[in-house]
Amino acid sequence: MPIQKVTKEEVVTQALFLFKKRGYHRTSMADLAAACGLLKGSFYHYFSGKEALMKEVLEAVHTYFKTKVFVIAYDESLLPRQRLEKMLAKQIRVACSTEGGCLMGNMAIETALVTDEFRPAMRAFFEEYLNALVHIYTYKYEPKKARQIAEQALVEYEGAWVMVKLTDSSHYLQDVLERALVRFDTHDSNTH
Repeated sequence: MPIQKVTKEEVVTQALFLFKKRGYHRTSMADLAAACGLLKGSFYHYFSGKEALMKEVLEAVHTYFKTKVFVIAYDESLLPRQRLEKMLAKQIRVACSTEGGCLMGNMAIETALVTDEFRPAMRAFFEEYLNALVHIYTYKYEPKKARQIAEQALVEYEGAWVMVKLTDSSHYLQDVLERALVRFDTHDSNTH
């Protein structure tokens, strides 16, 4: 008998928390069902299996970031530097709000060499993230250079999460934000 009645969205949210904390492969269907207050068999009422659930989680994360975080890059009411700072600060806040760090980065590391199932969703997420950064940096740099700098910021952010997990120190994330802003501020007008 289920402990509580839950919606599909609540299942996705609980799965997100578990996948961030424990990883995809270390999270069992029984773990997911228990986190939702369901019997394992009842869980299949919502999703056919863990892969289907993970695809839904990745889509939900992408949608959230697209509508709540990446959209900041295109907010014409803010100056470009303000957009960069606000977008990266919000991304860091969101990822730090629950245990486990960056779900997309975690899943890319854990699953990319094992299964191709999740690659398209993760690639789409990171491409949209990259495009948001490029959009901001093109206010200061020509497109090719803006993309290089955006790629550097994205890679630094994901790498910072590795160090956060190893050291339990979040200063690496703040450093990423500060370096991204310095690169924006120190643009040489002769390079445009």
